[in-house]
Amino acid sequence: MIGKILRANTRAFVFGAKLPRNDVPIFGSLVKTRIQYRAATVFGLVYDIVIQDDGMTKLLSVADDVRPEDIEWQRNRRVPVEASVLCVGYQEGEKPIRQSLPAQPPIILDEVQQCSEAEMVAFTEHLRYLRLILEARDAPTDELLAANIRFAAEARPSDSARDAFTVRAGRELTRLIATDGMRLEGLLRRICG
Repeated sequence: MIGKILRANTRAFVFGAKLPRNDVPIFGSLVKTRIQYRAATVFGLVYDIVIQDDGMTKLLSVADDVRPEDIEWQRNRRVPVEASVLCVGYQEGEKPIRQSLPAQPPIILDEVQQCSEAEMVAFTEHLRYLRLILEARDAPTDELLAANIRFAAEARPSDSARDAFTVRAGRELTRLIATDGMRLEGLLRRICG
């Protein structure tokens, strides 16, 4: 478990985590949680991470002569983190993964888990979820697409599989946004660069 749901709707959810942790997800990573409807698993991409402050952090940030041990003590107090996640698919039991919005949002305080590389590969076998990202209003879509495609490629077991996935994703993006050549070029540069 990397966190628990704070708020949710069918398009996105926010979960809270605590620092320091080695497994706090990073931008573009695939996470999962559960919903009650048919005991489904919801998959989503982390698109924003906010580290919360508190009164002590504010005081330390403006104080003169702050000792390194005071900063370390503050960091070890388990600073709260909020991660926003864009829902990109779900799976009911052993049925195939559906790359569309779930039937309902997750429930407050449900656990969120980081997906394994195998789960990332399985989820990204189909690329229909790319359209959900492109249509997202609140997420930095181009950066999210590029980061997720790089992670999905890295999860593949060989250089040839990584290259094949990247080319396939590039072709799908070309199909989806062919009328916006500048945006497409920028996206492809982010993915490959």
